[in-house]
Amino acid sequence: MITYVCLGLLFLFVASRAAAYYFRSRRALSPEKLDQHVLTVLQTRERENK
Repeated sequence: MITYVCLGLLFLFVASRAAAYYFRSRRALSPEKLDQHVLTVLQTRERENK
């Protein structure tokens, strides 16, 4: 019985993650926002390497 509860919770977790991934992938960033995001990531990595 406990196994079925765990499997049910696992199924709900996977389903929620799949839905979140699906909706996030549908919202593509505009080129300007994508450029800004890349610059932010590069600057963060640059600061960490110093």
